[in-house]
Parts: sequence; C-alpha cells; structure tokens
Amino acid sequence: MKSFIVLILFLCVLSSCSTIYLKLITSKKVKTKVFYNQEKDKTLVLFPMVHINHPEFYADVKTKLEKLRKQGYTVFFESVALRDSTAFSPQEMDTLKRKMRKIVGMHFSDSFKDKENKSIPKIIRNSKYTSQNRENLGIQPADIRVDIPGDKMIEIYEEKYGPIKLTQCDWETDYLEKYECETVPRVRADDIMVYTRNDTIEKRVYGSKLKKIALVYGKKHFQFIKGGFLGNGYTEIDSLNLFK
Repeated sequence: MKSFIVLILFLCVLSSCSTIYLKLITSKKVKTKVFYNQEKDKTLVLFPMVHINHPEFYADVKTKLEKLRKQGYTVFFESVALRDSTAFSPQEMDTLKRKMRKIVGMHFSDSFKDKENKSIPKIIRNSKYTSQNRENLGIQPADIRVDIPGDKMIEIYEEKYGPIKLTQCDWETDYLEKYECETVPRVRADDIMVYTRNDTIEKRVYGSKLKKIALVYGKKHFQFIKGGFLGNGYTEIDSLNLFK
C-alpha cells in the first residue's frame, strides 16, 4: 500500500538493503513500548513497525490493536497518502509522483511486491516477506492518521529548499523503470521524510486530549522520537499486562 511502503523503501536506500539486513529487522512479534505521563494522566503505547515483515508480525499487531481499542485506546497511524487524490488533475498527479520519486529515489506502487516495478530494489521485490497495509493491520475508520500527506511534504520541501526541478531524465523514465536520475540531496530528503514527520507526529500526540493512545509508526523513527517523549514528561513503564 502506497501510504505505508514509502518509508521502508526510503530506509532501504539509506541502509543498502540486503538479505542479512532484512533478517535483522524482521520478526514474528511486535515489541511494543509503553510510556506514561503522570501530570496529564496519558498512556502511550508505541508499535514500532517494520513495513516489510512476516505475516505473523502483522497478525500480532492487528490482534494487539484490537485489544487496546476494547480498553479505550485510540489508534494513531502513519500514512503519507495524498490529502485528496481527486483534487488533482492527471497532469498534477503525474508531477507529484515524479517529485516524490525524486525525493525517495524510487516509485512506490500499490505493493513493494510488484515485480514489474524495477525502481524498487530487487531484494525487496523478490523477498519472502509481506507488505504492511491497512488491511493486515486492521486499521479502522475511527483510527486517526497523524502523518503528513505526500503532497504536503512536497509543499514543505519546496517552501524550505525551493522548487523540485524535474529533469529530462525524470520525465522520460517510466514509473516502473529503474530510476537512475539525480535525486534531491540526501540531507534534505532526511529533513522532510524523517525529522519533519517526527516533529509533526510528536506534536499531535502531545496536543491530543485523548488519555490512551496507540501509535503505529515506523521503527526507525522511534530512535528519534523516544527521546522526545522522555523529555516531555513521559516515563517508560511496564506493559501492564495490556495484551492479556
């Protein structure tokens, strides 16, 4: 699913994905972290996601999220899908897709398992793992997206660094072809794809009046945002037998 696979594809570029790397990051159970803010009486359960993983991993996440919903938790989840795809003309959509590709270094189609999409690393396309999507996580209509939409990310990038200039290579390279055009500078891509998204999601968690939140977000991001939570009145606590 587009909204979920972009991050793992981006991280694979950063990490030079390999079979060993995939074995290291995948598992069959999700390892949640629980934080509590005594002053606000707020409990936050973090679900560190790996967006390419064993089917059992997503089944475990789905089961645990449902148990938390029954205890009054609201699910916050990541998604960089467009705010409203119907608001864009075919030409505008084409430009947005090519600009996003220039940021992340590849075109993300409906599934990373799309073997026709040669812009996705071969190790991902041909892996034995499953792609994260709303269905296998059991995302419900009442759940809340707290991420930055893809078109907004492009706006933020261009406001900060200037227009993303598509070259002849960008226009002539089909979505499903191997992408060998020049991308935007890595430090700028990181700024928008990682740090800006982290700041946005942290603020939405802090600003929420909800007392019980389950946050479904990429595992790599937690290396950065955990410190933010700890520095804003949250303390890591035991899981409190939440899933029994």
